[in-house]
Amino acid sequence: MSQSFVVPALITATALLITLIFVFMVYLWQRISALEKHKSVELPLEAKAGGAALLGFKGKEIWDALENPGKAPVNIDELRQRYSFTLSRHIEQIIDQGQMDKQAGREAVPESNAAIGGLRGEIQSWLPPSYVARFYRIGRDSAVLSDDEIAELRSEVRALVKEILERLGMAAEASGIGSLITSHTLEFHANAADADADADTETEEVREEHGT
Repeated sequence: MSQSFVVPALITATALLITLIFVFMVYLWQRISALEKHKSVELPLEAKAGGAALLGFKGKEIWDALENPGKAPVNIDELRQRYSFTLSRHIEQIIDQGQMDKQAGREAVPESNAAIGGLRGEIQSWLPPSYVARFYRIGRDSAVLSDDEIAELRSEVRALVKEILERLGMAAEASGIGSLITSHTLEFHANAADADADADTETEEVREEHGT
């Protein structure tokens, strides 16, 4: 009688133990999946942004090394020289994005990190969010302002560029880089708008000559 009772009890206990183990494994698997999903969403911007390193530094690391050169075990002069092009292209890209977004009727301030193309491939660049927002706003404003008003934006861009380069120990290059950025963005956009206006005028004159 005792044996007939023990055997079913052992079977029941074993089945219960297996069930508990199975439930625990399912819970553990779900928990791990949830953590992995959460981790992928919360990755820092540096990990999500594309672009390679420059002399071993990427994104904000470049900015920090240039702003605090005494803490960076690299040739700071070489880093500054090679980063100047990447920085100017990064700023131009933000202004261009503002212009395009304004024309498309949308608004989305870019992230601080950006992969900037160059002769040696893409470099991951970084700008403080406050500068990104200001350059983006300048780009949006320049898409709808007059030539006189764009002149004010041109001065603002050059002042911001000077401020940034002074922080990075590159003040000597501020004038040249500031002029280059405005010629590639604000002045280019203004010239393109003038060209479109001239083309429209010529088209209208041709129509009037042909009586159409």
